[in-house]
Amino acid sequence: MSGLSDGGTGHCLCGRVRYAFDGPPEWQAHCHCESCRRATSSPFTSFFGVAHAHFRWTGTPPAARDSSPGVRRFFCAACGSPMAYQDRDRTAEIDLYAATLSDPRHYAPERHVHWNERLPWVRLADGLPVRRTPRRLTPDSDFAPVLSLVREAFAFMEGRIDPPSSVARLTTASLAASAARGEIWVLEDPDAPEGPIACAVLTPHPDHLYLGKLAVAPAFRGQGLARQLVGHAAGRAKALGLAELRLETRVELTENHAAFRAMGFSETGRSAHAGYDRPTSITFTLRP
Repeated sequence: MSGLSDGGTGHCLCGRVRYAFDGPPEWQAHCHCESCRRATSSPFTSFFGVAHAHFRWTGTPPAARDSSPGVRRFFCAACGSPMAYQDRDRTAEIDLYAATLSDPRHYAPERHVHWNERLPWVRLADGLPVRRTPRRLTPDSDFAPVLSLVREAFAFMEGRIDPPSSVARLTTASLAASAARGEIWVLEDPDAPEGPIACAVLTPHPDHLYLGKLAVAPAFRGQGLARQLVGHAAGRAKALGLAELRLETRVELTENHAAFRAMGFSETGRSAHAGYDRPTSITFTLRP
């Protein structure tokens, strides 16, 4: 537990705008998104969220402006210090800047967010988990890097599964068609300028959202990227009013079965490809 577990106080540079809160932060994180960088003229912004029920301004009320749709930023009208951030989708809390704390040493960041937007010259080795923001591709996007990613990620299946993977028939045109009738999401990183480091194809059906071509670049495995994309897909299923998220994996890929179960999926069926008298695929289902 950080030194802010019982609350804290903070103020702007000139001391006119002040605040206090009497409960622990909801979260504490370093944000690397471009809008926060530009709003604070800093390479990243250290935030923490406080419930409105435990927060109050105690000095001169801050000035405010809408910096982008759904975002209001608060600042001192006298000295210009950024003070807080309000998101219309998170109305129960307000986000405060850690450097405005009366004693910033009590701040204890838990993760990096919007890691994919970090500046390439920012090199941090603090060991904190990182979270990247998925980006949705349009049918007009360049799908060559996505195709390369999927082929590289699925290469380990060669010689292990029968029949061979449909990835052999995948093209940039078929990916563009998938983006048109569904959704393709990618995760990116400044250290991989050649293309995305993870991807997922989402296809809506009347009673479920199908998750296909979940792929992570070998160099970025072990960082929880597949789990993040699965979580994002579950959120998209809820947003689309679909009760289930489904995927299929081959019978032979037992390590995949274990990974999907660890993410909350349950086996709900088995099926056979045309011409096979045995199950070749397993259906896994997650109910968000």
